[in-house]
Amino acid sequence: MIRHIAFDFDGTIADSVDFCLLVFELVLQKHMGENAPDREMIYRCFGMNEPGVIRYFIGREVPEAEEDFYRLHRELHLQMCPDVFPGCRKLLDFLQDRNIPVSILTGRSETTCQISLEVLKLKEYFTDFQYGSPLKNDKSAQLRNLMEKYALNADELLYIGDAVSDAEACRAAGVKCLSAAWAKSARIAELEKINPGLVFRSVDDMIGYLENI
Repeated sequence: MIRHIAFDFDGTIADSVDFCLLVFELVLQKHMGENAPDREMIYRCFGMNEPGVIRYFIGREVPEAEEDFYRLHRELHLQMCPDVFPGCRKLLDFLQDRNIPVSILTGRSETTCQISLEVLKLKEYFTDFQYGSPLKNDKSAQLRNLMEKYALNADELLYIGDAVSDAEACRAAGVKCLSAAWAKSARIAELEKINPGLVFRSVDDMIGYLENI
């Protein structure tokens, strides 16, 4: 029996991957100039929170760069990411109607996660928040924290995320991952390879699966 479901945010609830990459680019170009990394290099660091990514590339803590990120994230949000993926509110309403507690488990910092939940009017859906580390992508530890906090067995928790690393983290924690592959950034072939049979190309397909668990 599933007693709790945790969601990733970027590329799962909202089409925000390109938005986040753009903000990183603007901030890192401002503070690093021609030495700033390209998008693929930045994407590979997703899983660390925003201060961690910025510190990784600049090589030290730069509070001004972190504040620039938070400011631009709020200023550009409605322009770059005005709503959730089509169907995601339906999915969240479906889980709410079934009285299944839902958490956010993300690599993001608390600051940007809460900005997005505020802008997109999503706070009412979530009972818990597991935020990322500035040091590494460690979602398997976040999943274990969630299980310990709510006294969940591994088979009582589901994680919904779009990245290959999400499926890998779930495997390490013994938790089933439902791979969200409805974003244009989804790496479907890689997801199918690591998480066969549990890759969903539409929100409605995932709702159909959840109706039968």
